[in-house]
Amino acid sequence: MEKSEIIVNDFPRSPVSESFRLFRTNLLYLFENNESKVICLTSSNAGEGKSWVTANLAISCAQYGKKVLIIDADLRKGRQHRIFKKSNRTGLSDLLKNLRGALTEEDGQKIEEELTVKIQDTDVPNVYLLSSGPVPFNPSELLGTANIEFLLNLLRKEFDLIIIDTPPASIITDALIFANKVDYMFLVASSRKTKKELLLNTKKAIESVGGKIPGIILNQISTERRKEYSKSYQKYVIEK
Repeated sequence: MEKSEIIVNDFPRSPVSESFRLFRTNLLYLFENNESKVICLTSSNAGEGKSWVTANLAISCAQYGKKVLIIDADLRKGRQHRIFKKSNRTGLSDLLKNLRGALTEEDGQKIEEELTVKIQDTDVPNVYLLSSGPVPFNPSELLGTANIEFLLNLLRKEFDLIIIDTPPASIITDALIFANKVDYMFLVASSRKTKKELLLNTKKAIESVGGKIPGIILNQISTERRKEYSKSYQKYVIEK
């Protein structure tokens, strides 16, 4: 039997779920008294648990009563549809083709209609998914020429929180395209695996294009290292 990755949903009393509730509390405090609704999660390298963190954070926020949309913007190796066991026959890559140039109100209505088809319910209440879709020929160019702001402004009206899962920022430029279009970006790092220099270079790259990084999420802490933290931090901590 395939192991579930949505720990917060399947094991709500686990230490991992408690860690995500802590993350949620910090995030909602960050958003207090303003219109911030969109965050982006990236990493400096592959295999650091970014997609897993995205999915479980979304569930934790949904459990708090928020209507949450996950956008899988990894157009090459998107994983969110696998995590939630949903179709990826259509998704963001198809939508981006109609998001070029200056868009009119009429264009917006057409895109909204398209979104109703492409955004999927998940088995978790209040969590919705816009999967990555079929792999396009030119992912970076497709993202770079799309009117991402227009899309996000449409989605802000419908959702309390939008979490965008992007590829590692040090490998390809896709994450940097979102940096100044979202409210905040979070870097996911792997304990004893992520190189400090690479992490700092990724942080500088994001900030150089206008991205705001309020914290770094430390993931994959070993059993031995967990003892160094309080019980609330048994899976990862947020460093500010």
